[in-house]
Amino acid sequence: MVWGAFSFRHRTPLYHIVGNLTGQHYRDEIVAPLVLPALHQIGVQAVFQDDNATPHRAKLVNNFIQQAGVTRMNWPACSPDFNPIEHLWDELDRRVRNNHPPPRNLQQLLQFLQIERQAIPQAVCRKLVNSMRNRTAEGIAKRGGHTY
Repeated sequence: MVWGAFSFRHRTPLYHIVGNLTGQHYRDEIVAPLVLPALHQIGVQAVFQDDNATPHRAKLVNNFIQQAGVTRMNWPACSPDFNPIEHLWDELDRRVRNNHPPPRNLQQLLQFLQIERQAIPQAVCRKLVNSMRNRTAEGIAKRGGHTY
């Protein structure tokens, strides 16, 4: 599994998660070293959006995020249609499948993911950020149902 984030102007590096993601792992190896610096780059208007995965909502993560003064978006349950990162993962998957042979091992897969993630134009990320208002409105109109 890999983790990554993006905003209108920035992207975090991809992070390879080894084993199961726990709340402590998420806080210590993702939120503290990757998320907080990215949010500081954006500035005071930054809003952190993650989903309701158990490690993301662990009490120690919530406390850490609150103590860091991070504004976090409330996230509805079972709502992957709303999450723009899911669309970026789809794009990354297509690019890896279309531009590379099947990877021979995990290291090669991680290499292909890094190459293709860097090749995705920032304009794609901007489009996904800009789509949030419409995506949210459509989700509300469909009372949380699928938006595609």
